[in-house]
Amino acid sequence: MDGETVRGACTRTTVAVSLLSAMAYSGEVLAQRQVADKSNEIFSFVPLLEDVDLSHAVIMANALHTQHGHGTYLRSREAHCIAVVKKNHPDLFDRVRTLP
Repeated sequence: MDGETVRGACTRTTVAVSLLSAMAYSGEVLAQRQVADKSNEIFSFVPLLEDVDLSHAVIMANALHTQHGHGTYLRSREAHCIAVVKKNHPDLFDRVRTLP
């Protein structure tokens, strides 16, 4: 999962287009949706994946998507998740940092 702003998509009268995409390891785009801005990626996570078969899939996403609700959703869909934990989640960061 990754969100990007389409380069060269803004003009003096239009804002840049931002897209959230789910990609296979091979580079194939499995799903994609336009989001208003970077903060709306969080709310687009579940709708983006609704039509994708996630059984036994491993989902990798950046730290923005390290959200309790995202993990709960992925477990309910029988998927696995590799989550990036940064200091924006201080309690979780401290717990992970002390793991062997």
